[in-house]
Amino acid sequence: MTRSPTTNPDPMRLRSPALLLAALLVVPAASVDAQAAVEGEVRQLVTFRFLPGRLGDAMTVFTEQAVPLYEADDDMLSLRALREVESPVPLDLIVVRSFDGMTGMDRSNASLRRIAAERGTSMSAIYAEISALAVSHDDQFVELLPELSTGDPAAHRLVALVWYRTLAGEQDRFERTLADVVEWERASGIDATTGRFLVSDGWTHLRFLGFDSLGAYHEYRSSVADTGGQIYLSGVVAKRREVILAPVPELAVR
Repeated sequence: MTRSPTTNPDPMRLRSPALLLAALLVVPAASVDAQAAVEGEVRQLVTFRFLPGRLGDAMTVFTEQAVPLYEADDDMLSLRALREVESPVPLDLIVVRSFDGMTGMDRSNASLRRIAAERGTSMSAIYAEISALAVSHDDQFVELLPELSTGDPAAHRLVALVWYRTLAGEQDRFERTLADVVEWERASGIDATTGRFLVSDGWTHLRFLGFDSLGAYHEYRSSVADTGGQIYLSGVVAKRREVILAPVPELAVR
């Protein structure tokens, strides 16, 4: 029987100042390499919303069963996970795997099947266990655009994810306009990654932006507005969505 959120709240979603402070202090493990965008890179984003009180159980399955297999998979470029801090949409965790193109993802999936079988398990069994703890999950695939990216957003305490849905026929103009914003970000020391969706529910572009505090993100939004970049982008964007997340160091590989 599913327990109600009021009788058994998920401690990872409580809005206490102590938990918010803890989220801001989460940083990736020092042994993890920088995750700067590379040519041809494709990222798979799996967004999970878990049953009340079950996020911790899902994290245990990930860290104890899935991560050792990912660590042995040389065909996967990297793994990151981002936990919800502030979000207008219901989500708990986004798991991001990176590959050398879609063919690289095919190789990685084949490698994972082989590695898991050698260890007496399977990825389907592991993800079935995780899915049993979830209310919902969805997959999105994005091809990174290194020319519209700079640095590693996941190296910061917070990562803002911003989804864009451009007006029909305006994708090229969006990217040309965004190039000016990226130039300003690069000069300002803002780490940002941009991707073009391959598979999504209507979104066209995704951006990862790294910050060390909520205040720094607010300052960024005010400053980029002063440059006029956001005004120009708004002329070609039909819809925009953003969430604030924190990296989960236990779910970081390479």
